[in-house]
Amino acid sequence: MIKIQPIVREIVLSEVEACFALTNGYMNMSSYAYQIRPRVEALTKKKVTIASLVVSLSRLRKEFRKERPLVHDVVIKNITTKLPISEIIYENNAKFIKDLESLHRKLELSQDDLFTTTIGMAELDIICSSNIEKKILKHFRSKPIVVNRKLAAIGVSFGKEVFDTPNVFFSLLSVTARARINLEELISTPTELVFIVAEKDFGKTVALFSELHRKTNVKD
Repeated sequence: MIKIQPIVREIVLSEVEACFALTNGYMNMSSYAYQIRPRVEALTKKKVTIASLVVSLSRLRKEFRKERPLVHDVVIKNITTKLPISEIIYENNAKFIKDLESLHRKLELSQDDLFTTTIGMAELDIICSSNIEKKILKHFRSKPIVVNRKLAAIGVSFGKEVFDTPNVFFSLLSVTARARINLEELISTPTELVFIVAEKDFGKTVALFSELHRKTNVKD
């Protein structure tokens, strides 16, 4: 017989807003129980009462409160910015992979430049400082699928102490998600997450992470 509790747990964890509301104590559990009852009954193949669902939700709330929050304030060590940034997308094929090898040898990059390549299943994506865009286009010669311009990069760095902490990237992404900022691309290294946004969203994004930096670095 399939038990109700694991089914309710699975449903709540699949809905981020419900998980937040339950963990932080502002969920109307009776109302939510009515909402999920059809799914619970379909999965358990039996009739369930609202009271039993509320009991399951209450148990989950106690469980979640003992765990680290799904979204938490990540201690930011530093914020770096670069703009303007361009994104150049080519079709992924053997010729471009070969040409990519010689591109790395030709480009003269400085520490102030941003340059990263991603070889995907169907596309080859290049994100770079706009001052080297023309050199890249000239090198490949073939017409790219698309060139996105007027972008900006905001790099958020953190310490190695977060390596064993779940949901670090999710927590940082939630900062832009709550502000409805569209992310063009993401770049990551072991201790840095770089957000690529439109230039029009640059100031707002920097302000959000600056506030998080201030908040997580306040001395007691």
